[in-house]
Amino acid sequence: MTRLNFKPRRACLLALAAATLALALPAQAVYPDKPIKIVVPSSPGGGADAVARMMGDRLGRALGHPVIIDNKGGGGGNIATEAVAKAPADGYTLLLTGNNHALNVYLFAKPPYKLDDFVPVVELTRGPSVFVAANAAPFGTLQEMITQARQTPGTIAFGGPGIGLPSHIAFELFERSAGISMVHVPYKGSGPALADVMGGQIPVVTSTLSAALSQIKAGKMKALAVTSDKRWPGLPNTPTVAEVIGKPFVHVTWLGILAPKGTPAPIVARLNTELDKILADPATKASIEALGTNTVGGTPADFQKAIDEEALLSKALVQSARLRAE
Repeated sequence: MTRLNFKPRRACLLALAAATLALALPAQAVYPDKPIKIVVPSSPGGGADAVARMMGDRLGRALGHPVIIDNKGGGGGNIATEAVAKAPADGYTLLLTGNNHALNVYLFAKPPYKLDDFVPVVELTRGPSVFVAANAAPFGTLQEMITQARQTPGTIAFGGPGIGLPSHIAFELFERSAGISMVHVPYKGSGPALADVMGGQIPVVTSTLSAALSQIKAGKMKALAVTSDKRWPGLPNTPTVAEVIGKPFVHVTWLGILAPKGTPAPIVARLNTELDKILADPATKASIEALGTNTVGGTPADFQKAIDEEALLSKALVQSARLRAE
């Protein structure tokens, strides 16, 4: 009787099955296998850009693939946000955004995205805005600016990073709290606005502290006040807005990472894990604090809760102040 040897045939079938299974595995099983892009809704040089580049560099090293920063300023953040909302939900295009993400769906008559077009990955930072004046400005303190604005309503221009961006909203809230009226000049990001205040083209600018801190310390402009509840440790001689106006006033800017809706949960979890580790690292904390803000971290659910709270506040603000952007 002839005995048949099935071992070679069995080995061949097992190899074929393994190859078929590998082809059938979802993309996230080997994520990432190419560069990742983080889209930032402001021009280079601002606080969001600085945080994005720092986190992108560390995330790229953790994942073993480059992280590219793509600046898309303008439209109050809508241009960048819409681009990411329409991107493939594969984890290779992410959005770094802030408070304006929740605000814009109420601020704009026809917003190009919905809040549920995205899934949260992680909250990165929280920090104050700062009001800065040109060294040659006709006022040296926030109180002097308030006095001048009351004497000549609607004549002092203030620059902001863009309509609906957090620092712009901080100044709008300040105007109402201080009972003054000024003229808003929107820029495409904090970088261009700060360049103009340093050049004396505009007397005062509102910016995230993270974008302006190094230039303030270099003496290129004057810090009038910060919007936090306490003085910032790196600027101990700069008062809070609340100190100057004599009533409660706090406004903080947060930054976080979002992914397009439909991004596979394992990819979101991987990104959250890596970014949360980076944010917990003492060296990262120190670098972020040197920029004028603080690290946050946490789970996607934590970040979603923060976005939901911001959306409620934003809706109330737009309705009560009758804000509108086209």
